[in-house]
Amino acid sequence: MSEVILYEYEGGIAVSVPAPDVDIKTVIARDIPQNCNYKVVDRANLPHDRTFRGAWTIDCTVDMDKAKEIWIDQIRIVRNDRLKALDIEWMKAMENGENKEASNIAAVKQSLRDVTERQDIHTCKTVDSLKKYWPQVLEG
Repeated sequence: MSEVILYEYEGGIAVSVPAPDVDIKTVIARDIPQNCNYKVVDRANLPHDRTFRGAWTIDCTVDMDKAKEIWIDQIRIVRNDRLKALDIEWMKAMENGENKEASNIAAVKQSLRDVTERQDIHTCKTVDSLKKYWPQVLEG
């Protein structure tokens, strides 16, 4: 059994991995902040997928509300790149007097802006279902 120490730190969970020759009680006394909530667990019980590492709990589970925020941040990264590219296309259309094309691009941009406000992400109840959630407007 390979034990690690999980402890609450700055709004998240830190993991302390003792060196092989060091007693775990020594590590707790030396490295874990005083009055800090901690738990000794078998390393095998840690979540295997690190995608939502920032949403881990001291009980070796994933806080789905935090995981959804992490996933929305990933969606924002892709969305922002798409918006930048569409800004250029929109400006070119406007310069060329292609109002209908500019209007179409503006509609796509609005749907991209709205993507982080969608409520369907809240139907995801597991890490696997959350990782499969990807708005169609971000495809391609």
